[in-house]
Amino acid sequence: PRSPLCRARPGTPRMTMTTAPATPRAFATLDDAQLQSLYAWVDAIPLSRPKRSIGRDFADGVLYAEVVAHYCPRLVDLHNYPAANSMQQKLYNWDTLNVKVLRKLDATLSRAHVDALARGAPGAIESALHALRATMLRVLKRRQVDATPQGTAAAKGATSSRRTSAPPASPDEEAHASVRREPRSSSHPARREAVEAQVDQELLIEKEHEIHELRETIEILEQKVTKLEHLVRLKDAKIHNLKERVLGGGTPARSGS
Repeated sequence: PRSPLCRARPGTPRMTMTTAPATPRAFATLDDAQLQSLYAWVDAIPLSRPKRSIGRDFADGVLYAEVVAHYCPRLVDLHNYPAANSMQQKLYNWDTLNVKVLRKLDATLSRAHVDALARGAPGAIESALHALRATMLRVLKRRQVDATPQGTAAAKGATSSRRTSAPPASPDEEAHASVRREPRSSSHPARREAVEAQVDQELLIEKEHEIHELRETIEILEQKVTKLEHLVRLKDAKIHNLKERVLGGGTPARSGS
């Protein structure tokens, strides 16, 4: 896994702090000290693009996904977030990131905040990165605790204590408990419907992404076909001129004249 303290790529321009105007209430504003600390944190993360204007550079969500992948590489599939110029694709990238990644980190962004990010609104990305930085620090601390012998022992002890702390139940109590557990799966239809709707939304986003990629592939193939057809026409014209020259003994006419 990549170190969270690895430095920025050589030659990558560092971001400069700009004084942002009053921002919407969809996200919090940061003071100068917080902004300088945040920019230094982002500069320490290797990204696929140089950072010139942070609002525009992060507007399509690609670099934001790369920041998350720097700390949680198994959680983010970067191929799901293509570079985008259109507002529709930018919003799609952010929605996908919200559903597939940020929700698992308990760091989802509001609809208004996502709209502001896609528009490159001043202060929007700084607020989102500030919140993400706090989330990544919590993830790193949790990993450090889990990696220590004390953390491993505490986790095992908590599991074993949950198993042994409860006194053995009598046969009657076990029977009553089994009766209560049986209808549990069907006693919360609203919760089950919510989970199914959530799964359906994830599948829908995945299918939309696949459709988008297939359309791009079709457009590229159509362009290649057009170029090949043009080359075939040029070759046919040259062959025709050569035949006329051989049969008539004259000078072939130039193609395209």
